Amino acid sequence: MSKMYIRVKRDGFIYDYNPIMAKNPECEVVPEEVAYPERFIPPAAAQRIEDAAEVVKVTGRKKKAALDLSTADIPEAPAYTPPELAEEASRGLPA
Repeated sequence: MSKMYIRVKRDGFIYDYNPIMAKNPECEVVPEEVAYPERFIPPAAAQRIEDAAEVVKVTGRKKKAALDLSTADIPEAPAYTPPELAEEASRGLPA
């Protein structure tokens, strides 16, 4: 007999079987084959999946050229203070 699990109907999360959660109307009891179907893939199908993964590796996308992100040639912004700001900041200071 396979192990039983709890699946939440709303979002599909899978939990180990718990009798309290099994009573919840938002949950349903499912066998292991339904909860984790990847554990029950026949060996022949698993080999086809691995072969398909190899094809993707061989025929995958080409890499794009790397972008030059150097910042050595960017000049610094000149220091500029608007006259209104300078006047307001210097109020009350001795001349």
